[in-house]
Amino acid sequence: MRTTTFCALLLSLAACGDDDAVATPDAAVADDAALPADDAATDPDGGETDPDGGGDPTDGGTATADVIRGRFESTGGVRCGTIANWNAPDGPLLRGSMNICGDDLDALRDTYVDNLDAIAARGDHTVMALGQGLNLPPSWLEACETIPVNDGRFMGETCAPWDPTYQGLLRDFLIDEVGPAVAGHEALLGVYFTISSMTNGYEMHFRVTRDDLPDYPGDETFRAAYLAIMDIYQEAFDVPIVFEAGHCPFGADPDCETPLALYRHARDTYGPSQVGVAMWNCSERFFVNESAPEWETRPLLEEAAADGVSMGCQTVGSFTNGACRFSSDDIADYGSNIGRDQDACAPSPTFDPEAACVDTMGWFVGTARRNDESMLIQGTWAENWSADYAPGGIYETSETCRAAMDAVAY
Repeated sequence: MRTTTFCALLLSLAACGDDDAVATPDAAVADDAALPADDAATDPDGGETDPDGGGDPTDGGTATADVIRGRFESTGGVRCGTIANWNAPDGPLLRGSMNICGDDLDALRDTYVDNLDAIAARGDHTVMALGQGLNLPPSWLEACETIPVNDGRFMGETCAPWDPTYQGLLRDFLIDEVGPAVAGHEALLGVYFTISSMTNGYEMHFRVTRDDLPDYPGDETFRAAYLAIMDIYQEAFDVPIVFEAGHCPFGADPDCETPLALYRHARDTYGPSQVGVAMWNCSERFFVNESAPEWETRPLLEEAAADGVSMGCQTVGSFTNGACRFSSDDIADYGSNIGRDQDACAPSPTFDPEAACVDTMGWFVGTARRNDESMLIQGTWAENWSADYAPGGIYETSETCRAAMDAVAY
């Protein structure tokens, strides 16, 4: 194995919400049975409700008729050879790590094809994602130049995204195997762009520093790798390529130019209809003002909204059990957070799943804002947590919330 350093073995961690990619590779755990993402913990002070309800409805851009639409369920990742479970009315988010079948890439391909067939059999649709990050096939890690990842929760090694061997392996698998197998499939609406330098395999964050990477070739080379891999995805698939854009690589010194360049490259090269963006930390509180946790991503998201491209929302928690995770002083008080797990909302008279749902979905689709400073967007598809679509979840129990979630129906 060509490697730049030795690093800790990949830990077997409990699967978690939108950060489940480094769990035991075959883990298929519903989002609400798991730990939330690192940056998803709400302000423990909660927030004060704005009595006026925030700003005016927005037009949020000029979305076209051919955007991705759907009420999808953010279920746990599929296991090798298994079929996803879902209750959402339009289908599941179909995702699984690239090492779920070990080095048997034929089995990995077939797992996705079988799931697409099962989704189509129910008249449903999906956006699919092949998780990378630390979860690459073992033989790839033996062949490529590796780099270390250790953010305290995600520990192991992955292929350097600029490594030509890694790019060649990915190209061969996507263009020669997966793309032809799913071409024209009636259930497939879009494919997520993923890359080796994603902490949890799916999201844009890469929680290391440049100094953590021996022989780091510089931001220009790093950025060029993203564009090259976007070209691979665009060549491989006949549906829009979307990517998680609610974060930026490199933690404390974020590189938000790379995702912005990635978006513009895809839009300008392949057209707005062939690209989309999503927030896997979807909550108005993240994108209000300069004190918000993901403020730096706002220019990209606003530009994408103005372009009218497909835009997805994977909520930062479930409305049903985690309404407090949408609370902040800038937005509203939907409950108080007392910890990091899925049951961290304290018993409180302010706990309000219905308001969290209605306000968040209204902000996402561009019909209302809780704060006049919040960014203006027009979302087109949603990936809500399993608890919201489960029997007894808020989609079933609240007509008001259901109507808000139905705004992105297929």
